[in-house]
Amino acid sequence: MDGTTGCEGCRERNREIEQVRGEVERLRQQLEQLQKQFEQQQQTTEAQQRAGNRQAAKFRRRKHVENPQSPGRKKGTAATHRKTPMKVDREVDVPVGLCSECDLPAVDNVYHQQFQTDIPPVEPVTTQFNVPVGNCARCGARIQGRHPDQTSDALGAAANQLGPRAHARGFQLKHDFGMSVAKVSRFLLDNFRLSCAASTFIRSAQRFVHKAEPSYDGLLDLLRGEHVVHADETGWRIGRVNAWLWVFSSPDVTIYRIDRSRGHEVPQMILGTDFEGVLISDGAATYDPLPYLSGRCVGHILARISKLKEARPEPSHLEFDWLSEILQDAMHLGSRRFELTPTGYGRLLRKAERNLDQWIDSNEFHEDADIRRLAKHLKQHRHEWFMF
Repeated sequence: MDGTTGCEGCRERNREIEQVRGEVERLRQQLEQLQKQFEQQQQTTEAQQRAGNRQAAKFRRRKHVENPQSPGRKKGTAATHRKTPMKVDREVDVPVGLCSECDLPAVDNVYHQQFQTDIPPVEPVTTQFNVPVGNCARCGARIQGRHPDQTSDALGAAANQLGPRAHARGFQLKHDFGMSVAKVSRFLLDNFRLSCAASTFIRSAQRFVHKAEPSYDGLLDLLRGEHVVHADETGWRIGRVNAWLWVFSSPDVTIYRIDRSRGHEVPQMILGTDFEGVLISDGAATYDPLPYLSGRCVGHILARISKLKEARPEPSHLEFDWLSEILQDAMHLGSRRFELTPTGYGRLLRKAERNLDQWIDSNEFHEDADIRRLAKHLKQHRHEWFMF
């Protein structure tokens, strides 16, 4: 029976069936089209990810390792844990509970020890100083008493102050942990219930600077009397202003100075005009005008060689390897100075200097611009590299 025969109901049913079949076919074609689009989009996304990974690989700090070691401590390493405390301030007997299934108490209890170390609640301590104020019986001059625990002579409206321990904690949080003075104030309020303004620590730091000046001057005198002083500088920020952090160090003394200048005036101000030691520095032109006996840091040259080698293919490393071997042999010779006779040491030192001169002469006009600049730099400070 087809759609032209039968009753009207059969013909209506057949028409609906044909319509449903057509709709199913249309949806099937649409689904196939969407699946193709999804597969194409997925392939495009994967290709972009692979390209991004290749691009990011250029900037990886660590080189790829074929067989990396498994993370974690090595087998057989002793476990690390907190040691049993030597002193116990209080003991607490822990009550045993009931069985969760039977609601009965435990029997045959065996006691174990657990230790917990915590910070006790801190209550601020307020000290009242009864300060006598009078006049000299002879000249009438004002005389005010002072106790060693007082941090200030202020009286009246400014008589309520922070103690030395609070100032010390503020200095530590500000200069050791890098917190702002506003956060320092909030920390003291939250943890010690000490209410103070942020400006308190700014003024306190200014007063501390003046009190520390004699100690700083004493360190300067010690540094200026040293036989060898190493100097270096790095970028620094004073708020939004660019500055420099200078360091001057000897085996016994280290001095830091933050200054907006990177000129030779700073090391000259630190070391003074009568410095008779040796000043060791990197290759910065800042130190060239100084009148001191100078030495140059070989470590900076070795680091420079490593960076130049990383930017070049393997076959072009010969000149860098040659120079690196010369410098490292000289450093090894310096460490053996007191093991050799003066004659033998002098002979080996002259050989090291001849090797350096030979490298400079061989590469002064090298076709590689970086090697030429390095040779020029070594020649410019020729007698400063082996000061060690």
